[in-house]
Order: sequence, then structure tokens, then C-alpha cells
Amino acid sequence: MDKKLKLAVIGKPIGHSKSPEIHQDFANQFDAKIEFRKDEVTPESLETWVADFFKDGGKGVSITLPLKEAALNYADEISDRARLASACNVIYEKDERLLADCTDGFGLIKDLEENLKISLKDKKILILGAGGAARGIIPSIIENNPSKLKIANRTENKARRLKEDLEGKVDLKGKSLIFEAGGLADDFLLADSYDLVINSTSISTQAGESIGLPKALFTGTKLAYDLFYSAKKTAFMQDALAAGAEKVSDGWGMLVEQGAESFRLWTNLIPDTSRLLEKPID
Repeated sequence: MDKKLKLAVIGKPIGHSKSPEIHQDFANQFDAKIEFRKDEVTPESLETWVADFFKDGGKGVSITLPLKEAALNYADEISDRARLASACNVIYEKDERLLADCTDGFGLIKDLEENLKISLKDKKILILGAGGAARGIIPSIIENNPSKLKIANRTENKARRLKEDLEGKVDLKGKSLIFEAGGLADDFLLADSYDLVINSTSISTQAGESIGLPKALFTGTKLAYDLFYSAKKTAFMQDALAAGAEKVSDGWGMLVEQGAESFRLWTNLIPDTSRLLEKPID
């Protein structure tokens, strides 16, 4: 690969992103040359940014909050994964067309099942939040056959709309899944115990903030997983441990694994993720 690939990650906030370092590690494995930008982009400036980036020879872009749903509007083709999620976290150029894909679910499942050794089959799962991050992972979770999946969101109607939208897209035939959505009221949250609780809200990016979950929520929880990554335990992880969760994890493994899948889309090369998983970037 002689030509330098122009890549980027966009979102707001974006200063915390480790995507440039992750993809540089991947590129080094193949002696590939890349240029990786990190740009703060708002929904209002997204259309112009995408047009300018690819006009200027850009190859691929990673997309984070709050742009994952809006970015679909600027692709020529949308993958099945992105269509099911109604969101994308990557847009890339191929044969002079822009393709949108969603590698978030892929990254989460690979981290849970291969790295953390957590099978989702027949498990009870609670997802906190109903935004683009939740959309990106729920189809992949359903595909792995949990027995129950609940979406809980501060705005209850948003959780219900997400559930209804996904029910119209995801193939549920032959699955014995119980699928529910509601708010953050204790009677909804505590009606079940959960093997896995996933935080998909952006609360972990806000210093000193907490969702304010009932402690009993984590009774019997095998893993509390925060989609966001941090050099130290997030408030969600701390709360879960204090309330009795057996194990906690941030989203570093998911970020690395979805990044590896994005790198494959951009380059047709499959990088080794083991070094980054063993030693996260500070």
C-alpha cells in the first residue's frame, strides 16, 4: 500500500478520541501509510465536512456522537448493518461511491464473547439509553439470542419508539426473545435481574455526572459494560461495582474491535487487536 490513506474521526466532543492512535497501530502492522485527522463536527456542519473531506481525497471516516444517525444521509449506499441500526459509525469511499456501515455491533459482540468470554445466548440484558449508540448495537445483540432485552431511557417515549422501529426491521422469527422498553422508574428497572447491563448513554463523558440507578439493579449482574472508554473506571462502572456487579468493563475492547473492522473495510486488511487490548493507549 504505497499511497497514503486519508482517514478521520469526527464528532462532538472529539478530543478524547483514541481512533488516530488505534488505526496507526493497525497501519504499522502492514507498513501502511495513513494520515488520520480528528475533527470536531456538529450536525449542522456535517454535510459540508463530508463533501469537502472526500472531494479532497479522503478514504474513510469514523463517526461518533452525535452524528451516527445524521451521517446516513450523506452516503450513496447503506449496508444491512447500518440499515438495521438506522445509524452508521463509518463512511468510506469505494469505486467513487460513499458507503455507510455500522461496525459497533460487531465490535461489541467480539469484545463480549471473545475477549470477555460472555455469551449472550439465553441471557437477560438491560440497555440504558436509546440514542445512536444503542441503535448501533441492538441488532447484533438480538442476533445472538438473549432471552430478554430491555431498553430503558430517561425519556420513555424515545425508548419505545426505538423498540418499535427495530421490531419492524430486525428478523425476530424463530426467536423466543422478550423485548421491552420503558423509562428509568424503579418498578420497570427492578422488575427483572440482569446478566448484562450496558450503558449506552453519554453520561460517562460528562465529569461528575451519574445516571442515578437503584443499587438493587445490579444484584446478580455478571457484567456491567460501559460503551464509553476511560483511563479510569467511569461513574457507571463505579456505581455498578459498589452495588454488587460481579465484573465491570469500559468500551475499550469494543472500540478496538470495531476499529479493526472499519480498517478492514478501508484497506481489505485484517489487523491483530491483541496488543491494543493488552495495553490500552493512555
